[in-house]
Amino acid sequence: MSLVRFSSKAAAEVFMLEDHAARLIQAIGKTADARGVITAAQIPGALAALRGAIRAEQQAEAEAAARGLPLADEDNDEAKERRANHVSLDRRAFPLIEMLEKSGAKGVDVLWGV
Repeated sequence: MSLVRFSSKAAAEVFMLEDHAARLIQAIGKTADARGVITAAQIPGALAALRGAIRAEQQAEAEAAARGLPLADEDNDEAKERRANHVSLDRRAFPLIEMLEKSGAKGVDVLWGV
């Protein structure tokens, strides 16, 4: 599995596993190609999309918990382990959100590449 590097002149580089980066890139409405850019003009929309995806995940988890429904098949050991090791979208997205906020404030683009 490859690493994706997010870079900006406004923040330190952020590295993520390709699968995790692809989920975030797709959440902001971009195609998870080997390279890409979020222009300074696109940053407000990207931030809104990421925050919306985070809220949707949190709401789905809260609704499942309220109904007493497991988010994974509780009879399956592999599923139990995945759930125990689950990293929420808000935690996964935090470094990218921080980079986008800093980049938006300075009016610079965010680039990514494998």
